[in-house]
Order: sequence, then C-alpha cells, then structure tokens
Amino acid sequence: MKRLLLTLFLVLFASTSLAGATLGLYFDLWPGTMAYAPPPTSFFDVYLYLHASNYYVTALEYQITTPLDPAHAFFAIVEVSYTQQAVVTLGSPLEGHSIAFWPPLDGYNPGYNMICKFKCMTLASCLAPGGPTAQGEPVLADYPIVVGPHPESGQLWGTFSPNNETFPIIGLTSTLCPESVGVENTSWGAIKSLY
Repeated sequence: MKRLLLTLFLVLFASTSLAGATLGLYFDLWPGTMAYAPPPTSFFDVYLYLHASNYYVTALEYQITTPLDPAHAFFAIVEVSYTQQAVVTLGSPLEGHSIAFWPPLDGYNPGYNMICKFKCMTLASCLAPGGPTAQGEPVLADYPIVVGPHPESGQLWGTFSPNNETFPIIGLTSTLCPESVGVENTSWGAIKSLY
C-alpha cells in the first residue's frame, strides 16, 4: 500500500511540476473561452493572460502569429491597452512584443495575470458550418491565433524577481471562427461519418 501511495504521489507530483507557465489569448475577461466567431468587420476584445507562472514576473516577450494568414490580411489588432503594472513596452504584438512590469506580477495568487487587452477586428466573415460561400468572398474557418516566440530572441519567455532570471513560457493557440457540427441540426449518420 505504501508503494502504491508513493507511486501515486510521484506521478502526480511529476505531472504538476512539468506543467509550466502558459500565455494565451482569451475572448472573455475571465480566462476560459479560447474560440470565438466574431461578426465580420466589427470590433471585439481579446485578453492576453499569463497563467501559472509561479514567479514574481518582471517582464515577458512574445509574438502573436496567424499561421494561415502570415500577412494578417484578415485579422487586425487595432488597439492595445496595458495593465497599470506595465511600465515599458517595446514593439507590437504581431511583430514581436516585450513588456516590463513594476511592481512585478504575482504569478502565485490568483494564478492568472492579465497582461493586456487587444481590440481586434476580422476583415472576413466566418464560414457558416455546412453553409455555402459567396463567390470570391474570403471566409474564415478554424483560423488559429498563436502566441509564440519573439522573432529576435527566438524565445517565448519571461523574467522574474529578484534577479531577472528567465523562465520558459508555453504559448497557447486560440481559434477564430471554429467550425463545429451542430448535433441538433445534423443527422446521426453525418456525425458518425466524421469518425
């Protein structure tokens, strides 16, 4: 029994110690929603959150990329609003962004730290699931927005107090215009054919 408990403890401890800090884009003020279907050519808010850093964070650097649209022809960040703790910002989110904080962000409590808020806009409409597309009109479907490494350093990382040592951050992917299959509007055969 002792061996079983010790093994269980080691497995649980190892899995939680391997989980690192994450940086992700959320479509609501309280982190949770990472997929959203915005109306075309209208503004919507996106929040950048650092989660589970377990440090007193003094700075971070990252870049937001859109792999399906590297030139950002269908997605735009129109405005960036920073928290009061952001004292120095360099660059822009789509080109490589560095932000310094003072006082440092408390990565222990509550665990989620809002880094900034983006006012965004899509320049194409979402593809309606199973719906027709207009001829020549661009549409978005499963459009990923990735938080990745800063292009100059090649790293997605932060620094923490007191000595500004670095720690790695895991970038998350959010999705605009997620394609979904509506169970109520689709036959069982169509759902089974997906698998």
